[in-house]
Amino acid sequence: MRFQLTEDYWALDALSPAEWHLVAELPGTAAGENFSEETRARLYPSPLSPDSLADEETLSSIDDWNEFVQPEIESTFRNAREIVEKDLEKVEFVSMEEFFSPEQYELIKADLPELSRVTIRLENTEAWYSTLNQARLLMNEEYDLASSEERLMLRLEHQENIDQERLLIFAQYELYSAVQGMLVENVMGLS
Repeated sequence: MRFQLTEDYWALDALSPAEWHLVAELPGTAAGENFSEETRARLYPSPLSPDSLADEETLSSIDDWNEFVQPEIESTFRNAREIVEKDLEKVEFVSMEEFFSPEQYELIKADLPELSRVTIRLENTEAWYSTLNQARLLMNEEYDLASSEERLMLRLEHQENIDQERLLIFAQYELYSAVQGMLVENVMGLS
């Protein structure tokens, strides 16, 4: 994957087929598809901690939260995911030939996969950041990915000793983290 930035857009370029697959899954992951109801509820936590005692005024505030605030949050998150979905629909598939000189390409020419490029207008950056954040929050809630010890172990272990499904989940989580980091470092705060 290569990150590009211009005055008008940023792009995730030279995405391998595996990277493209994970990026294409972003809206569904952020929506909580294939996650438990408890995990999806994590996006909309109650303003009151579960161990708090609630009086009548507090219960009224919770009702207001459920009636006014939570639907607004849900709408904002849904709108962000829809923007990302529309951006993903504009994916371009690019030949590997574009990334090499003609001489280099002749030397390595084989059954090279097509790469993908997703171009995003700068004004869609906040929607992407929000959607990436939603996905990462839900993935961590569902799979408990924040353990730095386990992440370190995944880097140190031999591939054959690692649960491949768990490894793929970590790869997806790390890819989303990397894109968020690129957005923070390179795009957000430019305007």
